[in-house]
Amino acid sequence: MMRLLEWLLGLDAGFLRRAGDLSISFAPRWPFPNQVGAFTWNVILLAACAAIVFFTYRREARTLAARRWLGGLRSALLLLIVALLNRPQLTLTQSRVEPSVLAVMIDDSMSMRLSDVPAGATSQPAADAPTISRLAAVQSALSATQDELVRRLAKVHQLRFYHFSNDALALDGASSETSASPELVKSIASLEATGGQTRVIGSLETVARELQGQRIAGLVVLTDGRETEAKAAEALPQLRELGVKVFPVPVGTETGLRNVEVESIAVQDSVFAGDVVNVKVAVRATGVPPGSAVRLVLKDSSGTPIVEDGKPVELDVIFDGGEGVQNVELQFVPQNKGTLDVTVEAIPLSGEIDDADNSRVAQLAVLDANLRVLYVEGYPRWEYRYLKQELIRDASIDVSCLLFSADATFAQEGDLPITRFPDTMEELTEYDVVVIGDVDPRQFTDNQLQLLNEFVSRRGGGFGMISGPQFAPQAYRNSAVEPLLPVDITRVETDSVANAQNFAEGFRPILTEDGRGSSIFRFYRDAVVNADFIANKIQPIFWYCRGTTVKPGVGETLAQHPRKTAADGRPAPLVVVGRFGAGRTLFSGIDDSWRWRYYTGEQAFNGYWVQTLRYLARGKKLGQRKLTFTSERPAYQLGEAARLSVRALDPQLLTQLPDELRVQVIDNKGQVVRDASLLRRGAQGDAFTGGFTADRVGRYTVRLSSPAAGVEDITVPLEVTVPRVELNDPKLDRVSLTRVAEATGGKVIEFADVSKLPELIPSAEKDIPLISRSLLSTAPLALLVFTALITAEWILRKRQGLV
Repeated sequence: MMRLLEWLLGLDAGFLRRAGDLSISFAPRWPFPNQVGAFTWNVILLAACAAIVFFTYRREARTLAARRWLGGLRSALLLLIVALLNRPQLTLTQSRVEPSVLAVMIDDSMSMRLSDVPAGATSQPAADAPTISRLAAVQSALSATQDELVRRLAKVHQLRFYHFSNDALALDGASSETSASPELVKSIASLEATGGQTRVIGSLETVARELQGQRIAGLVVLTDGRETEAKAAEALPQLRELGVKVFPVPVGTETGLRNVEVESIAVQDSVFAGDVVNVKVAVRATGVPPGSAVRLVLKDSSGTPIVEDGKPVELDVIFDGGEGVQNVELQFVPQNKGTLDVTVEAIPLSGEIDDADNSRVAQLAVLDANLRVLYVEGYPRWEYRYLKQELIRDASIDVSCLLFSADATFAQEGDLPITRFPDTMEELTEYDVVVIGDVDPRQFTDNQLQLLNEFVSRRGGGFGMISGPQFAPQAYRNSAVEPLLPVDITRVETDSVANAQNFAEGFRPILTEDGRGSSIFRFYRDAVVNADFIANKIQPIFWYCRGTTVKPGVGETLAQHPRKTAADGRPAPLVVVGRFGAGRTLFSGIDDSWRWRYYTGEQAFNGYWVQTLRYLARGKKLGQRKLTFTSERPAYQLGEAARLSVRALDPQLLTQLPDELRVQVIDNKGQVVRDASLLRRGAQGDAFTGGFTADRVGRYTVRLSSPAAGVEDITVPLEVTVPRVELNDPKLDRVSLTRVAEATGGKVIEFADVSKLPELIPSAEKDIPLISRSLLSTAPLALLVFTALITAEWILRKRQGLV
């Protein structure tokens, strides 16, 4: 029935079923509307209609009743025409409510992990209340226990929740009119302060653009305002143009924050039992008074302090009140071989905001200190005489000396005397290191030189060359030994005796940064004393090998000439180390280190050569472990790529390994958090490299589980740290937040007043009227009524004989 009525009135289906107010109005279109109004036109038309009816039926009908009926029908017809000329229309008036939308944005960047908010900060806490992290304070204010705040906000606004660091992302779940949904509560509670940078303005712009077209009451942003984007202020005009009010809620303290951070530690990847290990530590302190002491303690993997001479290895670092980094050293002597995890821990100061960065860990391999060395020399020069005696006297070294210029009846010297250079790999691998002095290469067969090449590249053996004026190194061009050297020898010329005597002015070597960090030139435990000894007290040397240059990407210069330059324009190299295949190599461009015995006894000379030989032997000693598993660095910043590598040192093991090795990353709770793949690389196929993105802050153990039969699990510690940019100045930045609020027409709301948000942010809700009109003059009902009236008048006139 309703649909029939809608059809008669010319309405769309369902028009009369819509909620709203129905009314009839007129919208006439009369000529000369400004001169003659609608009322005047209607009066004229009605008067004309009355005149037409009166004069038409005054005498035509035979009876008075007939005249009245005919006049009434004619009047109704004319009135219908006048009404239709006034364009009647049916109007349905409805209203649509556009709800108020409020976005709540939570900062989950690294700086929000700092614990400087008193517990209960939203309810006037006591002055001595314990502190919690900034993010924990925000989560507490919005958690299920504080559901009253979310419920009251939801009554006024439709809520949208976001978290942001580099950019804003929507949180799972939505709020209802009575409480926060379980999904939302869970999403808020699971937030972690792991963002590597903070883009407050950029994130605000993202949310404002996402909500465009809606009635936005404002953007509430709970943050410390610690913007890390360099040109963030330049984006403020763009945010202002979006017309969205921002209501910052500052979280944190504006006062100086106290924090101590062990920024990094550096230690050699491998040492020998009984060696002095120098642990280099970079420690930073902020917000501490001048003269404050920070105690560093050296601990092993179990957390037990390492003891030297009955005392813990520790050091007090004094800070002057600035925020710079101090570089110090802690030293200890490991006695037992094996893998050792070394931790440097800074004892937390009172009032520190974050003690998670007070320690760092590094791993080193402690190797067996007993070495077997083969020392080959061409003639009994001074370097040979003193070095031979030192090696024979050292209890940790078994040396075989081979002097080619000796008479056939001469008994070769050493702990393990020999009469010839090894002819087989089995004989050569009895040694850890081979050192060749100023020897004519014609003393060796081609096979022996090739064995020496393979001894280093495949078996991890160490090789050193002590240059001399006659043969080494220039005579070894185009031989199997040349590739082993970390220096280019193509420009080296043989020194004549006369030229050698021209070196009358002595010089002391200058250490490079690598040399200062190397154990080879560490003669004293105190770094300052050691540097002064090398620069001012060590005995000068007079001769050096001229014409060598360091092989790019291969050699690493430890010591160089103070005045002379090489062919590449760099200072002339004196001591250069490098790697060749699995082994380590060294080139000594001097032959009078024996002079360092003067005025120091054997300390400098012996220390120099023992540490040199131990450096060269590390590849071979590590090879006894069959493979190595290392991380490119012990610590990575969040978001960096952690690089891992495995190198197979045993040729037999190499054939057993698959082309892909799987490693597991384990957190400090023992849970596997991710897997990573290491793929076979290199021409020899003995290296496996790969890694993963360091996407979570924390300390982890990366485990390579028994890659082959007979090989045990190998682990390496790895740490993911907070990016320095997030904590350079982590104080609350109220100034920038106030600037954002003023620029957008919002205002700063104190964190203590966060419960008043429903009252402080008015609703942006608006009623929008919706009007639907339908013209009745074109409706079927108008035509039916017109037809009925004119037909009735015609029939009655017919019966009266007027037609």
